[in-house]
This record gives sequence, structure tokens and C-alpha cells, in this order.
Amino acid sequence: MTTAPPALDFGEALDRVAALAQGFAESAGEAAAQDPGLAQPIAACPDWTVRELVDHLAGIHRWAAAALGAEHAPRPEERPATQAPVDWYRASAAHLVAALRAVGPDAPAWTLWGDRVAAFWARRQVHELAVHTFDLLDALGRADRWHLPEDLALDGIREVLDGFYPRQVRLGRSRGLPGVVRFAVTHDDGRPAASLVTPAVSGGDGGHALLGTVEGPAVAVYLGLWGRRPLPGAPEALAAAVREARLTP
Repeated sequence: MTTAPPALDFGEALDRVAALAQGFAESAGEAAAQDPGLAQPIAACPDWTVRELVDHLAGIHRWAAAALGAEHAPRPEERPATQAPVDWYRASAAHLVAALRAVGPDAPAWTLWGDRVAAFWARRQVHELAVHTFDLLDALGRADRWHLPEDLALDGIREVLDGFYPRQVRLGRSRGLPGVVRFAVTHDDGRPAASLVTPAVSGGDGGHALLGTVEGPAVAVYLGLWGRRPLPGAPEALAAAVREARLTP
């Protein structure tokens, strides 16, 4: 079982979405004004450029908004050919925040897992934005400007372990780990912050056998789980096993 803090408060999550979206839009606008502009590649997504990243995130915001009140997964919405990517992104982010504020946390919604309520999408979009803001700043050579509070990183680690990883196995995208991995998450100063364990999912063949421990600061573990940086404090064999298990999409 995990011992991470509870999921984000709805109002706090919406405030974070709005702030992160504004920062993402500003950085995307700066990228558009530079050479090579939106054609710069995204290291973590080799098939994407900044333009495709901006379109993807705008589309995800629209998709999440469309999930509110839905019983099934909504259809993706693409950017109109006549609208500039950054303008489309700003409009999509504003649409998402307004839609979430209008319905409230307990409104029915189609979700990827767990309770079928709108609060799911407020939390999920915080982490969607956090990860892709890192991608954007990394592409611009400004990854050192990316910041994530420890509490948000801990919440994101919990989301991966309790949500995305079981979903990956359920959808056949992962064979699962051949056992479980413990994450000894620390504060930046090295003090223990949380002890988290991957669930023993049906796709793995090792049951509850402990494969090893990943130990490091919350933000470093967060980036490692999303494949943006190496997993901290993990032997190479364990890090390779986690990578191969594809805990995240």
C-alpha cells in the first residue's frame, strides 16, 4: 500500500491547472517567436515537435472537458487549420478550467479509473501539464526553470502507482513487473517523505516478491517514473525492469 498524501483538493487543483497552463502558453509563445520556432524536437517524445506537443496538450484539455458528464470516452478534438497552435492552446486551457469550475468536483464524468467524478480531471490535468511543461522547457534548453513542489510530486507518484500502472496492465500495454518495487521517497534534504510500493497487478508473474528499492527526492522519482530523467537511487537492473514494465503511457 502507498502512504502518499491524499489527492489534491479540487479548488487547489484548478488553481494549479490555471497557473501551469498560463506558464505553458507563455513558454510556447516564446518558442514560436524563436528560430526554429515550433519545429524544435521534444526529447522525451522523439516523434513530436513543440507544435505537436502544444496541439497534444490542447487536445487533451478539450478531451478532459468533454469527459465531464459523459458515460464513455469522448472523441478527440483537433485544432482548426485556421487557428495558430498557441492561440488554440490558450483557448483550450481556458475552456477546460471554465468547464471544471462550472460543474464542481462531484459532477459525473467519464474517467480513466477510480471514481467517475469531475475531480479526477482536475487532478489529472495538473500532472499532464507538469510533465509536458518539463518537455517544453527541456526542448527550449530551460529545463532548470522547471519547478514542482514536493507535495505535488508525491501526489503524481501516487497517481502513477495506483492509477496509470494498473491501467497499463489492464489495457495490455504492460506485462507488469515480476514482483513489486518500493519507492523510498525523500525530501530534498534527505529526510524520509513517503514509502510507496507498486501494486501486485495480475500482469506480473512475481506476486509480492520485492524486486528492490528506488530511493530519491520526490521530484526526481516523479520525473524518473515518467521517463524524463533516470530513476534515482536504483541499481541499473531494477531501473531497466521499471522501464520495461512501462508504468506510464
